Amino acid sequence: MKEITIYNDFNPNFSYNKEKIENILFDVLSEIDFVKIKLSIIFTNRDFLRRMKKKYFNIDQFTDVIAFNLSEEKKKLDGEIYISIDDVKENAKLFLEQFDNEFKRVVIHGALHLIGYEDSNKEEKKNMRIIEDRYLSKFNFTLTK
Repeated sequence: MKEITIYNDFNPNFSYNKEKIENILFDVLSEIDFVKIKLSIIFTNRDFLRRMKKKYFNIDQFTDVIAFNLSEEKKKLDGEIYISIDDVKENAKLFLEQFDNEFKRVVIHGALHLIGYEDSNKEEKKNMRIIEDRYLSKFNFTLTK
């Protein structure tokens, strides 16, 4: 069973292509042989994610993505990915990147966290960036409308 639900708590005018987002997520998640995938993607704002970061990680800072794997079984994924659209927009400007490409990167980044990749030090960040770039080169379609 594979189920992805997307919630747009950011803005009703924020338009995205659900099928393309699912394509990316299923591709990244296929690195692990899950027998069951239940995943929620929540688009939200920077203040909400900042509060979550403080509550769950005891870090008071803005972030673009937070991911949780709530399953205790190795072959099952019960996950949540929270994405701050505000921060994706800000990062796109900061890194001189198109919004859609930065959005894709954050979706991939969240999925990588769900399958066990970390980015808490310089080496892990470098490794995740290499993997993100590999996936980005595979997906030349647009996620947002």
